[in-house]
Amino acid sequence: MSNMYKVCFVAVVFAIVLSAVYSHATPSEQCPGESFDNLQERIQVTPCGKTRCKLPKNSNITVVFKFTPIKVVKSITNEVHANVAGVPLPFIGVDGTDACGNVKRADTQEAVACPLPAGQDYIYTNVFPVQPFYPAINLRVHWNLRDGKKSLICFEVPAIITAGKKN
Repeated sequence: MSNMYKVCFVAVVFAIVLSAVYSHATPSEQCPGESFDNLQERIQVTPCGKTRCKLPKNSNITVVFKFTPIKVVKSITNEVHANVAGVPLPFIGVDGTDACGNVKRADTQEAVACPLPAGQDYIYTNVFPVQPFYPAINLRVHWNLRDGKKSLICFEVPAIITAGKKN
């Protein structure tokens, strides 16, 4: 095989791998009654497949998303629950907690403190455990960052809690 064919082959394989990596988006959806522009482009939950997120027991889940407040944000609270058969069940240790410590400026990656100025892009990151006592079940994860009663960003993802690792 000539060098030209090898270079072309490597370039094609690289392009396929790169497109697979960048086309993988978290299957996020708008929260009922909310509308955020480019939501799927701003949300990343790991691990997630194309149609739902698999949440193994005894593992940690990483959530990263970008938001831009339109008004000064005084404080941020996590609202995180699993919606099982229409019943919201809070994610223990995450729901109701302060989220200001999980926010960085998007451009510099510098940690910031509340209050947050309007018009600036921010990145929120959180790692939370899937508790061993959670049942293996299909659910819908609801995640909302709130400043009082105002949603800064809100999304839902279909998920399944799986057996995961044994201790």
